[in-house]
Amino acid sequence: MIRRRGIVIKLALMALAWTVTIWPVQAQVSYSKPMLPSTTEPEVAGSPAQAGTANYEAFAARIIDALKLQAGERVLIRFDPGYFNQLVAPLRKRIRAAEAIDVGALEYIETEALRQPNQATAAAMSSDAKLRARLEAQSRAFEQLLEAVDVYLWLPLRDRVRQIAPAETVALARWLDKGGSRREIHFHWSGGSVLPDGLVGEHSPGLDAVYASALDIDYGALSASQDRAIVALRAGTVRVRTPAGTDISFRVGDRPFNKQNGDASGERMKSARVRIDREIELPAGVIRVAPLEDTVDGRIVVPWARFGGKTARGIKLEFKAGRITRVEADEDLSSVETALTAGGEAARRFREFALGFNPKLQSPPGVSELAYYGYGAGVVRMSLGDNQEVGGAVRGLFARWFFFPDATVEVDGKVLVRDGKLVADSR
Repeated sequence: MIRRRGIVIKLALMALAWTVTIWPVQAQVSYSKPMLPSTTEPEVAGSPAQAGTANYEAFAARIIDALKLQAGERVLIRFDPGYFNQLVAPLRKRIRAAEAIDVGALEYIETEALRQPNQATAAAMSSDAKLRARLEAQSRAFEQLLEAVDVYLWLPLRDRVRQIAPAETVALARWLDKGGSRREIHFHWSGGSVLPDGLVGEHSPGLDAVYASALDIDYGALSASQDRAIVALRAGTVRVRTPAGTDISFRVGDRPFNKQNGDASGERMKSARVRIDREIELPAGVIRVAPLEDTVDGRIVVPWARFGGKTARGIKLEFKAGRITRVEADEDLSSVETALTAGGEAARRFREFALGFNPKLQSPPGVSELAYYGYGAGVVRMSLGDNQEVGGAVRGLFARWFFFPDATVEVDGKVLVRDGKLVADSR
């Protein structure tokens, strides 16, 4: 068992229902037989994990280089045994080579295990109560485990097959908020292939190649261009326009910018101002900020978006002082209103502005999905909902992104982005 800060890891793991692979760590670990990750589950068609085309050694090298692990730092890996599981072994080898502590590799929970009974019978309700109790116990054990690590690695997972329970997401947020050198790397891969309405699209082998290439960039140049844009965006009133009719303005003031420049080092965590400064994305490339809410005025036009299984078109959101004052749509307005009403007050508040800078995150020809959450150079993201994690004042349980790959962004008349392309002096 591992003892750190009064936490006994062996006891925490006994309460977890997932497979945990534990490697010996000098004299600090005792174990009977390590449990090897199962690979019997089907892999995603066309994924690097199935096709065998991914350079897992290179991926592991990029992740560990971003972390700049110090001797003794404790690392926990979260993985899907049927997707990118080949990345686990190279990561663990490099963690140990850095003289850090390989705490273990924990499987994501099976989505099927989180399903609620459909029938409101006595037996179903009893089953539901048992499920809730089990999940609560697992979440408590997971939170105990987090207390004994410094670094948490999110590896890719298959949609609708494996997932993180909501309570675990809350536990991760609490863990990060304790500060210090605590940090995560988000390596979501296919989960980042989204359509402009902000919801997941269809990942393809072409996007696999784009993402792999986007890991190999000049990170110094990326960081420098992000810094120049941050200075410009602070300098005055930001205006965002699109051909569809978006025309919205705001100021950011001294609000913190999150800069995803690929640096996941413990040293960088010393300057972290908001939670997402501790959540490092690879591929890298975006800057994010929550504008001063009462300065947000204008209109966002979303050409189409999915809400509750329906597709609304020609959506127009009018804002005054950061609040939606009017909602219109050419088709299926009711699905938009239903979603916003269900989301509560936060759903009608402006959340954040984001701008991508990664020069290699460009979707292949004929692919509608945006590459990795719109982190590609010139892509704008604006969203609704809770913005606590980016340093804003809106609170709630709702968040919805919208992407604008053809936007023009200017500050007091100076153009930073024109029609979805970064202008030369903002790069």
